[in-house]
Amino acid sequence: MSEVMSGVNSDAPQNETRNETRKDPVPTRHQIDRRRLLLSAAGGLGALAVTGGVGWWVRRPQARGPRLWSAADLGGRVVLPAGAQRGLFASGYDGRVRALDPGTGAVRWSREVRAAAPVDHLGVWQLDSSGGWPVAAGDGVVCVVSTSHVQVLDAASGEPRWEVALPQGADSGWRQGPVVGGGAVFAVHGSALRCYDAASGALRWSGDPGDPGDPGDPGDPGDPGSLGAGGAAGDPDASGVSGVLALDGDTVYAAGQRGGLLAFDARGGERRWAQRTVGVLDTPPVVERGVVHVLENGPTPGSARVFALDAATGRVVWQRGRLPVAGPLSVADRTVCLLSGDRLMALDADTGETRWTAEVAVGLGRGVSSMTAADGAVYVGTNDDRLFAFDLASGLPRWRDEPERLREDTEFTRVFLTASGSAVFRGSRSGLRALGAPPSA
Repeated sequence: MSEVMSGVNSDAPQNETRNETRKDPVPTRHQIDRRRLLLSAAGGLGALAVTGGVGWWVRRPQARGPRLWSAADLGGRVVLPAGAQRGLFASGYDGRVRALDPGTGAVRWSREVRAAAPVDHLGVWQLDSSGGWPVAAGDGVVCVVSTSHVQVLDAASGEPRWEVALPQGADSGWRQGPVVGGGAVFAVHGSALRCYDAASGALRWSGDPGDPGDPGDPGDPGDPGSLGAGGAAGDPDASGVSGVLALDGDTVYAAGQRGGLLAFDARGGERRWAQRTVGVLDTPPVVERGVVHVLENGPTPGSARVFALDAATGRVVWQRGRLPVAGPLSVADRTVCLLSGDRLMALDADTGETRWTAEVAVGLGRGVSSMTAADGAVYVGTNDDRLFAFDLASGLPRWRDEPERLREDTEFTRVFLTASGSAVFRGSRSGLRALGAPPSA
């Protein structure tokens, strides 16, 4: 497998495709989870497209976006550490983490992630269904969490800095992953939040953040709840939080396993507040301009809620309910973006009022898609290798990109998007692609 790729010029038709087939090191394993069940209600159009065969795809008008480069032999999760010029990192289906040049796609280094040896059927299923081991980057390090270890690599060289073995059977938070910032690495395993020194791996603090209350009791929507004094210095093996984390400045946010959102001082682990009005969270909160934006997917289609919480106190600033949302949440330029099947919605981040809605294509089968917003644009990626760009202010389409041929084995693949400036990066089972303007040096 070649580890170095050259750029793909969008004006050169002869370079449209590279490595058109990709041999995955692990077999495709179908997984139906709670989020996909919700998506099934919105994905009927995608299923009809599949049953209609590929003839319609061949006869369709060709759509081509501003392609930078592509690599069909890479794919999986993609992350950017505070700016594309600092590097692009991908955690692949083959169990390896790679650093790439965001402008050209050239692989700078590649490192195999340490996992349980030999990887049993459970480990293979976890790696395959999650689209690669969870990864985060920042402060000159790359952190990856497998079923057996928390590992930190040097971002420039890929050399190991330190690792922590996880207790056998511990919930390592591999579904969501770690966060990095402020010279620290935050990860969940044993259902407890732990903070490590990013340079040395020394444990700074850990413990049980506590139970954020009964999500069935809504309480006072404006009251963050008083759930006990003290910080996160309890029993590290007690149940408390899930792997849904977010970090902003000196505050780390963690979703409760049974619902709720908790905020902790990132330096010492003291609990700052806990908001019990929020239910179970599937996606990480997003913090912008002192407000924490949270998406709570309800048990049935049409029961989702979006909250805006004061980052300092946890109090509810506004909330929207009865939304047909089962996808991701992204926030940029005072705009909250939501994706549900074939509907893209933008809300005013200050009030929660709808700014605009737009129709988007759905993917194969249940239409599993992803979305992210950055620097005046919203990007939607579908599991059939299409990528759409919309104007963040108006919702009008900017461009769309479609593959030259349709793959029929990506119905259950996950799609990962990350963007910086005018560049967007898309990772999935079918490879890794970059579109837009080259990242500035």
